[in-house]
Amino acid sequence: MQIVLIAGMNRLDWFQKIVLSVALIASFEVFAKDLGSIGTTYPIIERDLVEVIHERIKEKTESGELDRLHEGMRDRSKNYAKRPPGSSLPRALEYRAVEINPVYTLEKDLTDADGKVLFKAGTKVNPLEVKPLSKMLCFIDGDDPDQVVWLKTYCAQDIRNKMILVGGDYLAVSEQMGMRLYFDQRGYLVERFGIQAVPAVIRQSGKVLYVEEFPIK
Repeated sequence: MQIVLIAGMNRLDWFQKIVLSVALIASFEVFAKDLGSIGTTYPIIERDLVEVIHERIKEKTESGELDRLHEGMRDRSKNYAKRPPGSSLPRALEYRAVEINPVYTLEKDLTDADGKVLFKAGTKVNPLEVKPLSKMLCFIDGDDPDQVVWLKTYCAQDIRNKMILVGGDYLAVSEQMGMRLYFDQRGYLVERFGIQAVPAVIRQSGKVLYVEEFPIK
């Protein structure tokens, strides 16, 4: 056994540390003593979880169940892309326009990272004054061929406008239109702006928004 002395270390301190280390090792040996067993012991018979998983996968593969599961997932994904969950809205029978004032009031102080108050509670904010809506949002039911024609005629002429389906076959209408479309999944925008019938348009006029519903003649 080779003992290396660290330069500058007091020999007495070094000796005390050696004694302390030996005492600790001895105490570990005492505590590590075999105390035997208390009561009846049994071998562990539980199978390895990874082994069980591999076995189940092999069984499902050989039976063809795994392929059926994959096909079901692919079909559900295709159906979701084709017809996402949307809204069932009636066709507009008459023109209707509703004004929406987007101004809201801060309920509490708005502060920066250092706690400095930027806007006090009670401040009124109009998002349109910060970022105006420079385009129209056009909503139709993709299952109504007349509404698809209306969308092409009324909205698609300006590429800035956003064409939005509230329902219908998204893939088929996109191919028919030959342009990028959007889908209001689960009717978030329909509910947010209170759209009751389609086709409908949201546009800005001054400092407010208007929701307009158009009958197709």
